Amino acid sequence: MGAWTTKRVQPLRRLTLSLSIMVLFTASGAARAQDLCAEIEQLVDQSRTQFVEITAETQDGGAREAAMKISGAASCRVMKGLNGNLYRCAWEFPHQASEAYNTFDSFVSRVGDCLGDQATQHEDKSVNHPDYFALTRYELPEAKVSVSVKDKAALGLTYVFIRVQGASQ
Repeated sequence: MGAWTTKRVQPLRRLTLSLSIMVLFTASGAARAQDLCAEIEQLVDQSRTQFVEITAETQDGGAREAAMKISGAASCRVMKGLNGNLYRCAWEFPHQASEAYNTFDSFVSRVGDCLGDQATQHEDKSVNHPDYFALTRYELPEAKVSVSVKDKAALGLTYVFIRVQGASQ
């Protein structure tokens, strides 16, 4: 009987460990989603002032490094648009890496959850372009937030972008 109990306890320990790991990753994912929501909220607020408070002094071809960077982004810049400044962060992946498309899908879902009912969601139509491109745009009364994925075969990279701009732009 003791052998049966030992064998029976072992799977329960594995199950408990597995459940503990799942709870840890779920909590970690929820924390990242809340962090992204806070960052998007701050960027929407900054769009009212053309991102002046988070624009660094370094200039690079009309774009400036942003002092505020969305967690995990390779780069974030404040750029001149037609009607004012816009903020854009980029994540780089190897060309056509499934991780890039998964990141895009995750950001579309998470940004949608962050903005909720206050935003209208639009998906752009396909483009006549040799590389893959997809864009989901959220329109708020005060700002536009977009998430896009773009393959760049010539560079051997796929980019995921989050962009925020004032609504008047």
